[in-house]
Amino acid sequence: MVMEALSRRASGETGFTLIEIIVAAAVIGVGLVGVAAGFLHAVGGLETGRQQTTAVFLAEQRMEELKAVALADFRHITAARYSSEGYGGAISEGRAMPGYRRTVTITDGPGGLADTKLVDVDVFYRPVVGFGVLASERSVRLSALLTARR
Repeated sequence: MVMEALSRRASGETGFTLIEIIVAAAVIGVGLVGVAAGFLHAVGGLETGRQQTTAVFLAEQRMEELKAVALADFRHITAARYSSEGYGGAISEGRAMPGYRRTVTITDGPGGLADTKLVDVDVFYRPVVGFGVLASERSVRLSALLTARR
């Protein structure tokens, strides 16, 4: 090995051996696989954040609608009036939101409080990640205690 290195230097040959090139390519390959995995993880995290933000927006949108109705006529805040909206339905101002569903639960006089209603708005979604749609459903809940205006 020492003699080979000396003979290469003496003959003016310089460069990398085949083994050195294979090792370098393997190191670079492992590094690129790690970067690709990190990139997929980051994209999945961004998409999950976007979906959760949209779910919060849809819950706030319904809650604001309920507050407006309560100010106009408190008696119209009933569970029958606000039915569940399934996946693929038009749940945002007539626009279809295929990845989301929304439910409203209204409890009259929680804890014996007169002229009050506990309103829970739940928005459910199936998170999408880099490798497809997850089967498990996630949700966002927004709650408010509404009272009759005097």
